[in-house]
Amino acid sequence: MDIIADPKSSASDLVRHMDPSLTGEVLKVANSAYFGRRNFRAIGAVEQAVAAIGYTGISSIVLQMPFLSMVEKGDSLFDRKGFMRHSLSCAILARTVSSIFRMGNPNTVYVSGMLHDIGIIIIYQYFKEESGQINALMEQQKQSRLAAEREVFSTDHAGIGALLLGMWNIPEAIVESVRLHHSPEQIGEKENPYVTWLANGLAKQIDFEADLSDFQTFFEKQRQMLHAEMPDRYLLKAHVELFETAYDQLRGVDTFLEEAPKGDA
Repeated sequence: MDIIADPKSSASDLVRHMDPSLTGEVLKVANSAYFGRRNFRAIGAVEQAVAAIGYTGISSIVLQMPFLSMVEKGDSLFDRKGFMRHSLSCAILARTVSSIFRMGNPNTVYVSGMLHDIGIIIIYQYFKEESGQINALMEQQKQSRLAAEREVFSTDHAGIGALLLGMWNIPEAIVESVRLHHSPEQIGEKENPYVTWLANGLAKQIDFEADLSDFQTFFEKQRQMLHAEMPDRYLLKAHVELFETAYDQLRGVDTFLEEAPKGDA
């Protein structure tokens, strides 16, 4: 986590600290159809895999493996694909917003974007009774997930996720961004939490089946929220650059998830 959050780090820095299981997953993904390797000579060296996947791909693999492994293998009630779609989309959008608008640290918000909903997995996996109560409040009383969580726990998945990450000594900038991603009123001038909150809102609006067929559809839907949050601070040209960059990466999310680790180890 420290390496990924460090703006000076590189893919080779990550590789030097990977254990054999991570190395194996990186090689598997590097040889996948997503990177066009099925009809070419197989990659056998991790250095080659780094060149094929790049920093973003490797960091995504490193981040998702331990968290998805918390969900029991074969559990059909937890939507892994939907969870990872949203997490990865939030991470992509957060890093893009940070880079283009020069707000916060792109690497830090990428990590917080990937991990912002880890509290949902914690509640689902380790608080079965409370999870049932939350679902009942959502279904029977039509409460939002946040309202239901706060009624049951006196906090929400953002607070629970941040508590766990803090216990694991994750960098405070990441922990704070996770904790505040549903509390814009507490963010103030803190840029990393603001970017994470904004990216989460943008990611929630994405309909992968309907919005990514052409750029104009995606752009028109997304820019309304961005314009509402940044009405006169940035030029429309920057908005277009943001969404063009994010759009190209988001279109590959599903293919990447099909090839990437499933967290079954």
